[in-house]
Amino acid sequence: MSAGAIVAIVVGGCLLVFGGIAWMMVWLRRSYREGETAALGRLRTELANRGWTYAERDDSYVALYNGQNQYKRPNPVNPLIRNPQAHSARDVVVGTHRGRPFVAATYEVSYRGEQEPLRCIWVRTPAVRSALTVTKVLPGENVMNAAIGRASLALGNPEFDKRFRVSAEDDRFAAAVLNPRMIQQLLAAPGSFRGFWLLGDQIDMLDPVSDHRDPAELIPALDRRCDLLDLIPTTAWA
Repeated sequence: MSAGAIVAIVVGGCLLVFGGIAWMMVWLRRSYREGETAALGRLRTELANRGWTYAERDDSYVALYNGQNQYKRPNPVNPLIRNPQAHSARDVVVGTHRGRPFVAATYEVSYRGEQEPLRCIWVRTPAVRSALTVTKVLPGENVMNAAIGRASLALGNPEFDKRFRVSAEDDRFAAAVLNPRMIQQLLAAPGSFRGFWLLGDQIDMLDPVSDHRDPAELIPALDRRCDLLDLIPTTAWA
């Protein structure tokens, strides 16, 4: 086979590959736009039915994000590191769900010199309390953390203490929140659930939400947060 034929085959193959990639990108963009249009259509329906509001951008909610920082404990390794700071709030959905006010938005956040978008779906809690974070961990992770002085708060349930890391500024509040009913709920949660945190007067979760503007995703996400709040006794907020 001549050198010219080899070159032609290689060039032709590259053109086919790049052409396929370009077609795939066009198809993905078109699919995304179609999905976005459908999601916003569903959102408009819910806005009318539920009295919610939506804004493509509303930076007045930046203060809500940054205001939660006052309830965070300073970085124990380097207290001079500033907490994340939001600069803008986009795709802001605000309303009430199951009697609880909520804010769902994508914040542009700066932290340690880097800037990235961060989705928050916050449901308001009955009162401001100290920070509490509960996250799933890998097998043996809590043991390793304890060995380096970063032990998780133990609640006395061996299975829960093995599978979850609890970081709390108030152990009594953590024990009230993580009562037996709550622990059973968390142990039975699906694999996609990664944890939750309470900060200030808001609750949020590590759960799979690709577009919080879509009621098909937003409403179940709000239900999950409300379900957890329903498991916390009123005495915990006193």
